[in-house]
Amino acid sequence: MRNFYVLLFLFTFLLGNSQTVNLFNPADNISYPAQLYFCSGETFNLKVDAVATSTGDYAMTKDLPSNFPLTAGGTAISFPATGTDKFSTAFPIGFNFSFYGKNYSKVVAGSNGRLVFTNDAELDNLKDITTYKDRTFSGITGYNSYSALPSKDYNKVFKNNPTQELNLAQIFFGYTDLIPKSSQGSVTYLYKNIIVGGVNALLVSYQNQIRSNGVGGFSSVTYNSSILLLENGKIIIYVNNKLEDTYNAILGIQNDDASKFKVPVHSNAAYNYNNGPWKTEGVAWVFSPNQNLTPQFKWFQNSTLLGETSNSLSAFAPNDGDILKVEVTYHDPSGAQIGNAVSDQVTFKKIAKPVITTSGGSGCVSGVTMTVANDPDLNFKWFRVGNPTVLGTANSYYATQTGNYLVQTSRKTAPVCSVDSDPFAVNLNSTIPPFNANNITLNYCDQMGAPSKIINLYTYYPQGSNYTLNFMDGATLIPDPANFVMSSNSVKTLTVNANDPTSGCSINQNFTIRFDSVPTAINNLAKKYCFGETSVDISKYLTDLAGANFAIFDYQYSVDGINFALNSIIDVMQYPKVWVKISPKNGANGTCNTTSTLVFTEDAKIIANTPTTPLAPQCASATQTFDLASLIPQINPDPNVTVTFHNTLQNAADGINPVPYNFRSGLNYTTLYIRVVSNLTGCVSPDHPSITLLVYLKPKLLITAITKKNCQGNTHFNLTQNSVNLTDAQSPITVNLEYYSTTGTLLTPSQILNYDANAFGLNPYIKLIYNSTCDDTIPITLNYIPKPAASSNQILICEEKVYSLQNFQNSVISNPSQYSFVDASGNALPNSFDVSVLPKTIQFFIKDNLTGCISDVQSVTFVKGGNSSLLNTETDYTLCDTDFDGKTVFNLDSKKAIFTNDPNAVFEYFKDATYTQSVSLNYTNETAFAQTIYVRITLPGFCSSSAKIHLKVNTPSKSSTLLPKYFICYNETIPIDAGSENTGWKWSTGETNQTISISKPGNYSVVLTNLSGCSYTHNFIVSDENQPKIEVINLTNNSIEVIASGGVKPYRYYFNGVPQSSNILNNPTDRSYVIQVESATGCFGPPKTIYFIKINNAFTPNSDGINDVWNVENLNKMEQVSMVIVDRNGTKVFESTDPNKTEWDGKQNGRTLPTAAYWYIISWYDAVTQKTEQRQGWILVKNRN
Repeated sequence: MRNFYVLLFLFTFLLGNSQTVNLFNPADNISYPAQLYFCSGETFNLKVDAVATSTGDYAMTKDLPSNFPLTAGGTAISFPATGTDKFSTAFPIGFNFSFYGKNYSKVVAGSNGRLVFTNDAELDNLKDITTYKDRTFSGITGYNSYSALPSKDYNKVFKNNPTQELNLAQIFFGYTDLIPKSSQGSVTYLYKNIIVGGVNALLVSYQNQIRSNGVGGFSSVTYNSSILLLENGKIIIYVNNKLEDTYNAILGIQNDDASKFKVPVHSNAAYNYNNGPWKTEGVAWVFSPNQNLTPQFKWFQNSTLLGETSNSLSAFAPNDGDILKVEVTYHDPSGAQIGNAVSDQVTFKKIAKPVITTSGGSGCVSGVTMTVANDPDLNFKWFRVGNPTVLGTANSYYATQTGNYLVQTSRKTAPVCSVDSDPFAVNLNSTIPPFNANNITLNYCDQMGAPSKIINLYTYYPQGSNYTLNFMDGATLIPDPANFVMSSNSVKTLTVNANDPTSGCSINQNFTIRFDSVPTAINNLAKKYCFGETSVDISKYLTDLAGANFAIFDYQYSVDGINFALNSIIDVMQYPKVWVKISPKNGANGTCNTTSTLVFTEDAKIIANTPTTPLAPQCASATQTFDLASLIPQINPDPNVTVTFHNTLQNAADGINPVPYNFRSGLNYTTLYIRVVSNLTGCVSPDHPSITLLVYLKPKLLITAITKKNCQGNTHFNLTQNSVNLTDAQSPITVNLEYYSTTGTLLTPSQILNYDANAFGLNPYIKLIYNSTCDDTIPITLNYIPKPAASSNQILICEEKVYSLQNFQNSVISNPSQYSFVDASGNALPNSFDVSVLPKTIQFFIKDNLTGCISDVQSVTFVKGGNSSLLNTETDYTLCDTDFDGKTVFNLDSKKAIFTNDPNAVFEYFKDATYTQSVSLNYTNETAFAQTIYVRITLPGFCSSSAKIHLKVNTPSKSSTLLPKYFICYNETIPIDAGSENTGWKWSTGETNQTISISKPGNYSVVLTNLSGCSYTHNFIVSDENQPKIEVINLTNNSIEVIASGGVKPYRYYFNGVPQSSNILNNPTDRSYVIQVESATGCFGPPKTIYFIKINNAFTPNSDGINDVWNVENLNKMEQVSMVIVDRNGTKVFESTDPNKTEWDGKQNGRTLPTAAYWYIISWYDAVTQKTEQRQGWILVKNRN
């Protein structure tokens, strides 16, 4: 039975989700059960617990901003100094603010334009930018995803685990991707407490909000937001000057589990405050909580509507079986019904007069069991008429005395109403006594925890002189009934046997005896509960109260020693003394119990410190692990605690799924939560600090090798490198550089700056150390740059009197622009040298401008040179032309050997005698058929000499008889004459005569060569396009139709050599036809042969040489043949797919078949008609049998 205040609490709790109502008695506030018994003439007052209430949601209205004090100012909201998408330090609201049914005293601001509320301790940690992120879902392509309200996405604030949620109630005011103050100094965040109409309020102001597109683009116009929180629960949001509608933003509210939200509707249908584009309207939006709903009532009696419309129904007089129902609907101030109707009902059942029944014989009756129908909703009392003593309370009673009995039936709910049965007479006539005539209890209880009890069974059935008596335990005779031993907490079913041999009366009756022994009460057992723990499960102390076998008892718990319940979870901080009632399981005696007490005091808090020295980031590798155990001394150095690490805060709180101390995390950031448990008390620290681990992919090397160079003679190198030039590692990854000599000796800083290659070797290397398990090595190769040197110590002078500095530089070194030249005194060389008097020696230095290396002193002497000696001074060069224009390409170098055998000779080619117009060595003559090329030849150590090459071009001789195309008819041969202009012919057929004969169409060619040895190729086609070709032949038993194309029409058609002008041959008689078509010019096309398939229906395979096999005429001319023959039962007797093996000898696998009709199915493809055909029918096989 529930008290009304409990019902009211439940009703209020559930109202935020769905309405529910209950019927109760207004006199005692006790709810009515679903079924209620009543007595004749009884009436009832009923009331329903539906009252005017709130929806738990918000109503939205527009208002003028001027109606509210929205002037910005006050205290700056504190955000982390760097970063975007961040949360502020929590700041006080100044009063208890009720938001979606929960009260908050602090709030946190998000840099992207929202306020968040939670009673979770993590509210104060949201400012940690390494753990939390003010994540947006504005749908910027390539930057973030999209979510509209309601959505739990806005609870996903964990930076390193984007799917992890923290329940947050939220207010959005132009929420989008905003630039924080740390990036734009004009942005301000302020809060202050004010009074609005006598109500405490908090004003939060965001000034100069600037939207970013996530990839560097900013909005051009700033906007401002004001958020007013009132102590009465109202929320006012005013966004001003938001003039851009090119991006998505949110204005609205949402509760902490995203099950409720409110977003106003913009006056412009094109705009959407729910994460869509919009401009401000110049209005303030007011969100008012607790929209009131008024209940309306309907009462029904067995579906009949009663006249009562209030929440009460008085003096209701039910009939047996009546169903009384109340239906409640809730209506807003406009009268509109909100939600579905709710109801409660009671079924009334009239208590009937009980009827006693019994069973048993008429002779030797020593006891009678009386019974009435059982009903769990009714109580029973048995009386002897005239005696007020209650004999029994079950629905049956065993009477052992003669007399009149009655039973009283009453309902269990107050007020009690009862009905008596008629008296029932019991007459006993046995010569032996009944069992347990004095109603001695069969249930025993010991409250001192006794292990056993001695029971005198004779108290239930006494010994007598006129009958025999024994007691049985199952099939075993009990030897000493006066001292029967019962073990504690046991139940025995025994049997009593009594027999009077004189009267013949006897009794053989089973009875159950029970012995319960409960533990001795313990007073004020001292226990400690963990620091901050409010709910303690008292059942974990049952072994202290009831010993190792505590499970054999039932327990109830109380915080006042009076009211006991089964719930073992007690708030020991509020109720430090707890009573525990211990009872036997399924106890028969409600008084068999003991009550012990426990007194609780709070234990010391288990310390769980946040590690001050974090674990260094690690590089991903096969061996990478974090040594979490190394953090334990920082967290709690006590050896009597166990520290574990968990992937989620909930797992840490629940103590499940700890990670190993040698922890391998995934890539990027991983947050672990710490749990500290006392090994002595099992208490858990209420604090669960977190650590953040970073595993990064091994940085990529920007270079894999380093080369250092010094000028020859300088053996000291500076090896110093900057790590940013070696690897792409980014903060927080640290890179330490270690330098080693060729032999692996770690170098000192001075040795790094001044590395001696003679002492340490030419192959030092650098180690890039990321952490103890992750590094890279870059080798360094030390090279010496050769000093520049003159390529020659002598310059030949031919006709020159002055030699320019540029020519001098070109003569002494390659690529002279790379070098600087000075004389032996360090002065610049003159612009030219006087070489009129020879020999002349110049001494100078050469400096490599790229390397800075300087040569030793160089000497070059100008000497008089002689002309180069040639084998010949001119030659002819003749080639054939391929395109008859008198021009072709000459390889001039191919004639070098005619002029000199020296491979080092230098040849220069010119088309003029003054040697001013040079030409390439692969030269196409510009003057047709003949041209002279002038050559300058220089041998090493000599001046140049002159020579000439006379170019001549011969051309092939064209044929005057060859044509590009010839035409041929079927079975025709045509002559092809190449003409007499040339002396050689090479045909593509392989023939070499002037004239050939061709009988097949195709592509042909001939190479023709004249007396000058010049050749050219003539390509020609022999075409069959004048031949009429048969495209389609349509064949039936009655006609042959020919369709042809090509050649000149009209055609003549030949069927087996007989011509006709019609393309259709009617009534063909031959078994096959050769068909050919002739054009109007007399040109025949290729023939085609068609065949008629002839099938016989009988044969006689009797080996007489006549008609011994069955075959299908012309089937062997077809393709894709299939032949199947079956008997009348469908059994296959012959099959073939080979067109050359379709004869059947009337046998199956060599066995002669009987005379009968057989059925065939034949199919084939005719390549001429290009059709697939099928025939089926029967064959008569007639054998000798």
